[in-house]
Amino acid sequence: MAEIATGDSRKWTVQSVVTVGSSAGATEVTTAGLLGIHTSGEIYFNFSTSSSASVSTANDLKLGQGLTFIAVPRFTLSDSIYLHYQRVSSSDITMRLVFC
Repeated sequence: MAEIATGDSRKWTVQSVVTVGSSAGATEVTTAGLLGIHTSGEIYFNFSTSSSASVSTANDLKLGQGLTFIAVPRFTLSDSIYLHYQRVSSSDITMRLVFC
C-alpha cells in the first residue's frame, strides 16, 4: 500500500485491488474518513459494524462504474466500520479503494 500526505492532515492510502464477485465481500474502512472508489462495473454496497459480509440486492444502494468519493459513516466512536459490496452484473469486476 502506498501512503501520500494530503492537505488537512489527511493521508492518501492506496489499498490492494479487490475482485467483486457474486458473493458479498467486506473491507474494514474504520481508519478512513473518506473513500475514493473506482469500479470497473456496478456494485451494490452498504456500510455496517459487522465484519460478516452481507448485501441486499433489493434494498442496498448501487454504485455505477467509474470514480466516486464517499464519506465513511460513524455508527459509534468505538465500532469498526466495514464496506460491504457485491457485483450487479453476471461478471466479476474490480474495485480500487483509496482511504482518505
